Formats: sequence, structure tokens, C-alpha cells
Amino acid sequence: MGVILWYRVTFPTLNITVSNDVSGGLILSDAEITVTYGLGQPGAFSIHLAALPLSAQRKLSTALAGARGDRVGGVEVEITLGYLESPGSRKPVLKGRVDGMTVSRRDTQLGVLLTGFEEAAFQLVTTKELGEGEGTTGLAHYSRQEVTPAEAAEEIVGKARAELCARATPTGSRREITLDAPNAFVMLQQLAGRFDAELLVQDGTVQFGQAVTSPPSGPGQALPSDPSAALAALSGEDALIAPDGGGTARLAALVPVQASTAGTLRVMNDLPEQTSVGAFDFTVLGMPALRAGQLVAASVDGYQNPLKGYRIIQLTHSFSPRDGYVCTGRAAVFTSDTGIGAAIGSGGGKSNRKNTEAAREGSPFAIADAIAGRIRDARTVSPSVDAGQIRSAKPDRRSADVAYGQGDAPAAVSPSVDLVVDEHGPVLHDKPLAAAFAWHKVGLSVPVYEGMRALLNDVRGSRDDSVVTGFLWANDPSMDRPRAKAGDWWLCLPTGLSAGPDPRPEGKGVNDLTAADGRRVVEAVGLKLTVGTSACSAVGERPAEGTAEEFLLSHSSGTEVRIDRDGNVAVTSKNGKATVTAGPASVTVGDSGVAVKVGGASVTVDADKVAVSAGGASLTVGQGKVAIG
Repeated sequence: MGVILWYRVTFPTLNITVSNDVSGGLILSDAEITVTYGLGQPGAFSIHLAALPLSAQRKLSTALAGARGDRVGGVEVEITLGYLESPGSRKPVLKGRVDGMTVSRRDTQLGVLLTGFEEAAFQLVTTKELGEGEGTTGLAHYSRQEVTPAEAAEEIVGKARAELCARATPTGSRREITLDAPNAFVMLQQLAGRFDAELLVQDGTVQFGQAVTSPPSGPGQALPSDPSAALAALSGEDALIAPDGGGTARLAALVPVQASTAGTLRVMNDLPEQTSVGAFDFTVLGMPALRAGQLVAASVDGYQNPLKGYRIIQLTHSFSPRDGYVCTGRAAVFTSDTGIGAAIGSGGGKSNRKNTEAAREGSPFAIADAIAGRIRDARTVSPSVDAGQIRSAKPDRRSADVAYGQGDAPAAVSPSVDLVVDEHGPVLHDKPLAAAFAWHKVGLSVPVYEGMRALLNDVRGSRDDSVVTGFLWANDPSMDRPRAKAGDWWLCLPTGLSAGPDPRPEGKGVNDLTAADGRRVVEAVGLKLTVGTSACSAVGERPAEGTAEEFLLSHSSGTEVRIDRDGNVAVTSKNGKATVTAGPASVTVGDSGVAVKVGGASVTVDADKVAVSAGGASLTVGQGKVAIG
């Protein structure tokens, strides 16, 4: 460590270097620099330069303007901090890209404020598409039917052209994963939140897992393999010790985080017991090598146990000629177990992610960020209700493949029907179709055609659990509505579809209409009615259609009434008789013959005789004889 502050900001591609080192032959300027790292947040920075020459400003602004259309974009920057009298302390704090430049209002016209992200974070934040058929949705889309969370993370990081360091976890079982987000970074955040993992992006690499640390060589303890130096530091002055690459920094303040802690405590002997503390805030003299994810121990009375797992979850490097160079942050309980096992200390029974979230709850920024994130996700990324378009359907499974994703159009009154669903957009596969009645082998099955506008409900806000709950008549592309009247209960179906990639109903329609006054109309190409338990199909089995252009009414006994396509009417009674009655007149047809009765008169015809009876007289003809009575 040293006393005299030193910094250097380099823009390699522009051959510009700014520093406060008068011996370096560089651009001289005072600077205020802030670099932030944290689990689940992109590494970011701000650089306020008090006096940057106009020529350098022009180079930066020209480079930024020219890079805006570039996929990579931004201007490369390297921030190095340390102390003048200790060259060995000077180490890079961040390598990243500038994506914003504004004129400072605090200084002369030479003052500028530069903002941007760490390199890997920049790659993720600026990746708006993953080449997954996003179309015009404005969201990055990822969808796989058989993938583990670790494989999904690796693929997303790869598509963002970033580097995944160490093996991602959890591996778990393969399942369908569908994600939509403004960029790849938010997508990884969603994936981590869903599977109880954590995301750490810094030093040009990405880590995704349930026990991420820095350096990413794998989780361990705060005590290094050679503990002598760390143990010596623990017995010395109050300090924060990060043995695995971070070194030792003098503590200015230690703030235990627990329910009973009411305020900031200076480093002294009135601290609570270490075993009751789930996290602590710290302020140390500036240490360039300090990073989020590092395992640390505090050489404070009662806190010297390096086997206690504390990990830095939030860290800020603050460099200023007025306030000096300090590092502030928060460290929380950490367990090296990669599963959701018992954590060390007061975090027992929790995963690392839960420990981190619990520790972040005391931060106003964390609360605001969580609320804003949930609102953003609920409204724009993962709506509970969405509109889609049927790509294909499986009638026997009552499921469908549904494309979704509508572009932005603030002027649209009803986006669900006024905006087109991008035909090249993402697709949900094998999503269930809701029904008014559904049970084992029984239910109401309605037709589903390609191109229908579907209403989607994401159960519990999960894209993976989307359900097609109904259908809409769209305005884009325009769908003509059936010409219904007030009070109609009307089912109208097509009998044919047009050819081509966008089929539409054509030709005649079939209808079942009940009008407001109760009149009912049934129109069908063919109609088959079957009566009788024994004639019904087995439960869940589809009955066979009748012949087109024909009406058939049949009974399980074998009796049928049939009207064929030529209008011929046939009445068939297999084992019984058929009787037609009109007032006092009747006609009966049976196995034994035909009988016609009108009042008291009758005519009977059987296989071998004919009998006529009227007004008390009778005539019988049969077997070669005629009898009159």
C-alpha cells in the first residue's frame, strides 16, 4: 500500500492515455473513478476527467459515434489504480468499453464524464438477439426442449460472444427452457433465478453456477493452501484478508448485518458474535485486486476465523483526489456446496443465492432494483397473458405449436388483435389447449387450424407453462368475422381450406345456430344420428362419420331412416315393425305384412292373403280362394 494516489486510464485503440503521473509524458488530469462489481449485476464504471484536451474528446466522440452501428461497439478502455510510491500496487481494476460520453457540468469545457461496462458485461448487455428467430419482438429469445440449465447458460454466453469460465452448474435433468429478455445478461439473470444459481461477470469472463467465486478456480475456504501469511495478518491490525489473490487491506469500518443491528459500528470490541452474523459491510483502503466473489476474512476481534465462509457479493472501487481511494462492499455467508445444502453459519439451510438475496435486502438499491425488475419482467418480458399464432396442432393430444412475439406499436388500441405476430418469431412447442370440459377420455374438442390467433396464459408467469386458453379474430392480418346477429349462439365451421402457406376457409360452411328467439338451424354436409347404448362408441373412441349428402337416423335395434343424395327415403326395421299414424288413419309395416287402417276400415296384406274390412263387410283373397262376409 501507499499514500500518494495514482491512476491511469488507457484507450488502446485510440492511442490515448490519461493519468495523474507527471513523469509519464501522458495527458495529465485529475480524475474521479468509480468501478462496481457484484453478483447478478453487470460490472460498470464511470470516469470523470477534469481536463481532457479537445483533440482527445473529438477522438472519443468520433469513435463512439462510429461504433454505434457495430455489433461489438463501444471504445475499449483499461482502468489501472494504485499508489505512486508503490509501483507493485498498480493493477488493472477494469477492462471494458465506454458506451457513453457527456460534458461535465462541474468543470470547464474540458471536463467529461465517461460511462460504460466491463468487457464481458458489455458483450452480454449489448446482445439483443441470439439468432433464435426473434423477428421484430425486440427481445432476445432462447428456447430448447431438452436442455439442462448449465447447457442453456453455456449456449447463451457463447451466442453473446463472451467467455464462460469454469463449468456451469446446475446440470440437473433435461427439460424445456424458454426465455425472453431485453438482452443476454437479463436472460442469464432469469435463468439463474429460476434454477437457484448465481451470475458473476467480471475480468472478461462469465461465471454461472451455485457456488461461484473469484478467482474462478473453484470454491474453497478463505484460508489459502499456505496459511502462514493469512494467519499472521489475522493476528495483526484490523484488516480485510482475501488470501487467494486479493491480498490484505486495512479496515476502516466493519458493519455486521443482522436483524438486531441498528446502525453502523466502527471496528471495535462491541461487535456481535460472528456466528450470529449472516453478512457484513466493509470499508477498506483501496486495493485494486479486490473483486466480487472473493472469499474473505476479517482480522477483527471475534472475526478471525478464516474457515468461516464469507464472500464479497457487492464491491465498489471509489477513486477521488478529494476523498482518496477506498473499496466498499458487502460480504455474505458462503457455502462451497454446489447443491442447496446447509450453508455455513447463520445461513444454514439456504443456498448461496438465497444467502446473497437475503444480504442484499437491506440495500435500498437492491430493493428498488428488485421491484423495477419484477415490473419490467411482468409487463414486457414475461406477460401473464399474451397473443400468439397457431403453427401446427396435434388433435389427438390437444396441444399445439404456437408462435408468439408482437412488435412495439404504441398507437395500437388492442395490440393482441391489431399487431401481427411475427411469422419468423419464437415458437412454443406442444402447449396444451384449454377446453370448456376436459377429463379422462372425455371432453369438448374444438378444431384448431394453422394461422389462428391464440390467446396464451403463462401460468405463474412462466413461458414454459403456457396454455392456449382461447382464440381471437385478428385485425392484422385481417380476419373477416361471421355475420352474426344479436343473441346468436352460433357454431360455424369450414368444409375446405385454400391452398398455400396461409390457408383460409373457403367454399361452403356448416352451421349450428340458435337464434335469439329460440329457433335452431343445423346445416351439415351429411348427418348421422345413432340412438341406443349398444350402438354408441367406446368412451374416448372417435365415432365414424356417415356418408356425405345423406341423412341417416339409426337405432341400436337395427331400424333406420335414410334419405340418400337423390332424395329417396328408405325406412328399414330389422326385427320390428314401422307404423305411420295420422289422426284415425295408420299404416303398419312389420314381419307379418302391411296393415292400413282408417277409422273402422282396414286393409291387411301378408305373405299369402289380402283382407279388406269396412262397415261390417269383409273380403279375403288368398290361397286361390275368395271369401266375402
